[in-house]
Amino acid sequence: MKAAIVLFLISLSLFSFSQGNVDGFFKSKGELDLAFSGSISNSTKYFRTLGPIKYKRFQAIVGAFGTYGITDNLNVIVSLPLVNFKLQDASVFAKYKLINVTSKKGLVNIAPALGVSFPMSNYPTQSGQAIGQRATIIQPKLVVQYKHVKNWFIQTQGGYNYTIDPVPPAIVASAKAGYIYKDWYFDAWFDYQYGIGGKDYGIDAPDFRELGVSFSKIGGVIYKNVGKKSGVFLNGSYILSGRNIGQTITISGGYVLKLKTAK
Repeated sequence: MKAAIVLFLISLSLFSFSQGNVDGFFKSKGELDLAFSGSISNSTKYFRTLGPIKYKRFQAIVGAFGTYGITDNLNVIVSLPLVNFKLQDASVFAKYKLINVTSKKGLVNIAPALGVSFPMSNYPTQSGQAIGQRATIIQPKLVVQYKHVKNWFIQTQGGYNYTIDPVPPAIVASAKAGYIYKDWYFDAWFDYQYGIGGKDYGIDAPDFRELGVSFSKIGGVIYKNVGKKSGVFLNGSYILSGRNIGQTITISGGYVLKLKTAK
């Protein structure tokens, strides 16, 4: 199975729920992948600077995700999430395959990316059941990926979330390892976000949009091709620790449709 059809892209750019949309795999020119997913998310604890507190939140999430090859080296990615039946924060990314080095043992890709996420509705933020910070974020990233000829790969990426006031900015980083076997794809990943400054829940009693959010999170994906033009997936994530965020477990599943719009 070509790496280009792998779609662990099902992550939805939700507020701290799943891994980000950008990866080191590229669609060829004219290839369009669409993913439709449903998720459930549950929290029982909230991490604060003063120490954790009990916190109950259940969320139902549906989303659509698309990635398209404008050229073999330039892809665009769009995601649209719906959380508890309310439109949340959409995102649009572009990534460019700047360096592509092939050897007898594998392939190295280095790809800069630039994205923006923005709220799709005026959803409330002053609640323990808030679905986000209603933030507009400009997100430059750099992705480095190595794929071995035996179909295992490792990937790292880092970036900066430049936010529009009053939401604090953040530094982000992640690492991922995966394996492709025939029609199957597996990966496991670790995400980290460090919120720069911002206020703390329980100390400053601020507007929730002013909270600085940090977290460490793990997750993984299982994906299988179903025929030549579709696939199904199951993924999950768990927030291990953080600041001003719930200790959340999320389980997702969905369907992928692969199209060719140009030769």
